[in-house]
Amino acid sequence: MKFSFGIKNSKLFGIPFRILTGLLLLPAFAWAQEIDVSLQPKEISIGQHARLNIEVDFPGDRFLILPVFNDTITSKIEVLRYGRPDTLLHDQNRLVLQQQHTITAWEEGFFPIPPMEFISISNGDTLIYESEPLLLEVAGVEVDLAEAPKDIKPIFSLPITFRELLPYIIGALLLALLVWLLVRYFRRPRKQEVKPGIWEKPDIPAHVAAISSLESLRNKKLWQKGKVKLYHSELTDILRMYLEKRFRIKALEMTSAEILDQMQQKFRENDKPEQLNSILELADLVKFAKYQPDARQNEDVLELAIGFVKETIPKQETKKTGDPKKESGNETKSETENNKP
Repeated sequence: MKFSFGIKNSKLFGIPFRILTGLLLLPAFAWAQEIDVSLQPKEISIGQHARLNIEVDFPGDRFLILPVFNDTITSKIEVLRYGRPDTLLHDQNRLVLQQQHTITAWEEGFFPIPPMEFISISNGDTLIYESEPLLLEVAGVEVDLAEAPKDIKPIFSLPITFRELLPYIIGALLLALLVWLLVRYFRRPRKQEVKPGIWEKPDIPAHVAAISSLESLRNKKLWQKGKVKLYHSELTDILRMYLEKRFRIKALEMTSAEILDQMQQKFRENDKPEQLNSILELADLVKFAKYQPDARQNEDVLELAIGFVKETIPKQETKKTGDPKKESGNETKSETENNKP
C-alpha cells in the first residue's frame, strides 16, 4: 500500500530528510491499516461472475471511508451487486471491515482493476491508503461452427412468488365479480308491460266482459280439480266487477248484504236480486263455512251468473256523443226502462 503525507522539503531546521521521514512515519505505523483486496476467481468466462473481496484491519479509534463505485469499476468491468460492509471486532483496539462485490465482464481479454483508495480519519488527521492493483482475465467461449447456435448458459427458472401472483389473483376476482353482476343483471325478472285487461278497456261493454270472463272461468275447470273455493271466489269477483261497471256501485268494496241492498233499490220488486242472492250466498258458504257443493250446484251457479248478466244487458246501447252529461242522462234513462217490470 502507498501512503501520501504531502512532504515537499528535503530538510527542515537542519535535520536530514531521512531522519525527518522516519519521525513522521512513526504515527503512521502506530495507526497502520491492513488492506487486503482480492479476486475470486481471477479467471472467468464471458458473463461469468467473480467476487471482489475487500478486508480492512484498522484501529478502532479511526473512521474509515471505503471506495465507492458506480455501475462499473472500469469501462470493461461491470458491478452486478454491491455488498454491504460488515464490521467485526478483532480485539479491543482494532476492527475488521469486510465487504464483497459481484463483478463480471462481457469481453474477452485481460482487464486491470486499478488501486482503490481507502481514507482513514482521526482527530482531523486524514490518511489515504491505496490497495494493490488486480488483473481480471476473461476467457472467450469456444464456438463450434458445425453445431447450431445455443446459449452460453441454460435459462434458469425462478419460482413464482405470491407477490407476483397477487395482481393476477385480484384481476381474476374482479373479473368474476363483474361476470356475476352481469349475469345477475340480465337474469333478473323484467317488469313486463301490463296490458289492460278486458275490464279496463272502455270500449268493451260490461256484459261482454262479464260473459267472456265467466266462459274463461268455465274453461279453467277449477272445481273439477278440487279448487272449489277458488272457483267461487273468481265467480263472485267477476260479478262484482260487472256490477261496478254496469250499475256504478262499489261492489268490490261491499259485503254480499250491502250489494243485495243496493241492487234491491235498483230493481224494486224484480226477481233479479234473488238470482244474485243465490250466487253470493253459495259463495259465502264455500269461502267462510267450508261448504262443499256437489257438481250440479257448481255448474248451476255459473249458468245462473251468466243468465243474470244477460238479463241485465241494457236494451239500448248509448252512443258516445262527447257530452258526458248527455251520455249519463241517456244511460240512466236506458237503465230505468230496463228496470221496469
